[in-house]
Amino acid sequence: MSKRQRNRRAPSQPSSEPAIERSATKPRRRDRSANRPGALRRLAFPAIFLVAGLAGIAIVALSLNSPADAGDTYASRPVLGETSAPVVIHEYGDFQCPSCGAFARSIEPQIRATYIDTGRVKLVWHDFAWIGPESRDAANAARCAGDQDKFWEFHDVLYGNQAGENAGAFAKDRLKAFGASIGLEPATFDACVDANRYAGAVSADFADVRDKGFNGTPTFLIGDQRIVGAQPFETFAAAIEAALATQ
Repeated sequence: MSKRQRNRRAPSQPSSEPAIERSATKPRRRDRSANRPGALRRLAFPAIFLVAGLAGIAIVALSLNSPADAGDTYASRPVLGETSAPVVIHEYGDFQCPSCGAFARSIEPQIRATYIDTGRVKLVWHDFAWIGPESRDAANAARCAGDQDKFWEFHDVLYGNQAGENAGAFAKDRLKAFGASIGLEPATFDACVDANRYAGAVSADFADVRDKGFNGTPTFLIGDQRIVGAQPFETFAAAIEAALATQ
């Protein structure tokens, strides 16, 4: 793969932290009646009920924020290779990214043959779906394929059928056709695609990418090294060998 292959750069995100304002307040006069035992009892009982009420609200909020989708965010992380492999490659990619496609078609097969198939490395996928709606739909569909243990087959089909960005190449009907081409059970897969079942997982991955400050696809983490773009196989091999040497 040529070093001239350009990686896609995601737009930077402005800080969304609100400004914190401090207002000066005048000291209040001390209420001596609060020192009386009766006053303390009158203050204590409302406080107990307030704490209990807040605890109940917190429990309800946690239950509302813990649907099946929250579990899907992490339970379906796609992994290629032996779980016991000593070195992990974390890949952050977008299925519409041309440089990601170049890596998948030319560099990844060499990494698979040399390191993954021999049990020394495993590849962990993270969605960096920033290019547009078809990136998110493709990412969701790939995870739907993962429900039938065919994430990586679907991954390969997507990268083998790139054709522009947000122009219909990864429309839902085409995604369903890709699923049929690799033998996915159609009713289950199509329902998963239509329902955007893994939209929360894809969004969570993108939030994680923003937190890490990544701004180009594909991005890879191998040990303590970061690689951006479809770099030559030798670049990845050097990083992998360095990580293996520390095991």
